[in-house]
Amino acid sequence: PYLKDTYGITVYQEQVMLQSRALGGFTRGDSDTLRKAMGKKQIEVMDKLKLKFHDGCLANEEFTKVVSGKNADNLIDKIWKDWEAFASYAFNKSHSVCYAYVAYQTGYLKAHYPAEFMSGVLSRNLSDITKISIFMEECQSTGLKVLGPDVNESYRKFTVNKSGAIRFGMAGIKGVGEGAVDAIIAERQKNGPYRDIFDFVERLNLTTVNKKNIEALANAGAFDSLSTMHRAQFFAGYTATDETSFIEHLIRYGNRFQNDKNSSQNTLFGGMGGSGIDIKKPDIPHCEPFSTLQKLNREKEYIGIYLSAHPLDEYKLELTKFTNTTLKSLNDNEFQAPKDFTCGGMVTNIRKGMTKKNEPFGILMVEDYSGSYEFPFFGKDYVEYSGFLEKGLFLMIKGRIEPDRFRQDALKPKVGHISFLSEAREKMVNSITLNIPLMAVTYELITELSAMTMGRQGGRVLMKFKIIDNDEKSNVTLLSRTVKVDLDNDLFTYLNNHTSIEMVIN
Repeated sequence: PYLKDTYGITVYQEQVMLQSRALGGFTRGDSDTLRKAMGKKQIEVMDKLKLKFHDGCLANEEFTKVVSGKNADNLIDKIWKDWEAFASYAFNKSHSVCYAYVAYQTGYLKAHYPAEFMSGVLSRNLSDITKISIFMEECQSTGLKVLGPDVNESYRKFTVNKSGAIRFGMAGIKGVGEGAVDAIIAERQKNGPYRDIFDFVERLNLTTVNKKNIEALANAGAFDSLSTMHRAQFFAGYTATDETSFIEHLIRYGNRFQNDKNSSQNTLFGGMGGSGIDIKKPDIPHCEPFSTLQKLNREKEYIGIYLSAHPLDEYKLELTKFTNTTLKSLNDNEFQAPKDFTCGGMVTNIRKGMTKKNEPFGILMVEDYSGSYEFPFFGKDYVEYSGFLEKGLFLMIKGRIEPDRFRQDALKPKVGHISFLSEAREKMVNSITLNIPLMAVTYELITELSAMTMGRQGGRVLMKFKIIDNDEKSNVTLLSRTVKVDLDNDLFTYLNNHTSIEMVIN
């Protein structure tokens, strides 16, 4: 009767206590001691209670009516082992109800208010960049848009804007303290959004929001919406030898503007004929924009993740079609048997040194979308692969998961070949075949494909079409009218994501 509500399965600690009394004749005190011993894994206490439970069951007439002899011993032993296994994850009933209720609330919020829910989860883990990265991936996988920090829209924590996108919180930017964030928000709420970067430095106390804060905001992209300036211009001088950055000129301008404004307000005629402030705004320097990699590396340095893009986005085809292993799986050692592996990623760190035998070695840290892994190189391997020990390279690494030479019971990746990801497409893609169901061949699809291949003719990749009639169980292969195309990232993304097209790379 004690397991009726849980379909014959022991779920709550109270059920163990009730069963121990009904079967083994335990007192209330004995059953509570059993609960504590199970929860805290007190082996000696458990052994004594097991013997008491065994004797109690055999002395129970109702129990012995059902089973006796050796069968009784086996049944008692089975019940006890089930309880021991159950005890490691058991709750009492009140805790179970609380957890179930919170789980239901959580599931409801995530299902019906996904942006608000994930915004709350991200804000709760604002200081833990590892968890932030995990939850950001969750947002991307569920189609939630996460926007970078913005001085005109961000608050301290993650929030949801009017269009339903998650906006990064300014308190999550490295180098921007809570005081600066509060000052930016308070001024914005009092006097409206900032019109441009000059309006920003004119209105804020530049002791509270200082040079370090402004540099961090610029690197994180928090000023991107204020003007057409690109991020590199904030850090550029007016000449090649000018070491004074535009940010420093901005701060000087802002301080002068505020000093003159205060002086004007304190004079007898300060309020007549306008503000009386006429300070020339500093010119915006001309310079080359940051490269995509520079921009993203700075972004990651200040907000902990690649947000506006990822350096590996250029190599999505190579990582999707030519690799069979993620770096996270190498780190987690998920392999049960020896196997060949191919992975790819960006070199994010290098460590070099000398062994005790005075021989050089190198540690190569490579990162992909899933995580990172360190590949060590000693002896001949160091000599062979030392040319790849350089930060910022994009590599494809092949090898074999094999027994560790020091621990035969463990498996470890052994590198067999390294090449550049940039070479993979040219070497490994000869042609592509687009498998399309006959029912999906419409005028709209033909028009889309025509538009996507327009301007890409004359490439080196042969494009084929396989039209499949599932009803007749037949198919026909056709060559593209353009014959060969340039399989760039935009075309690959379109073909790879199209629901009616299966792309096969040959």
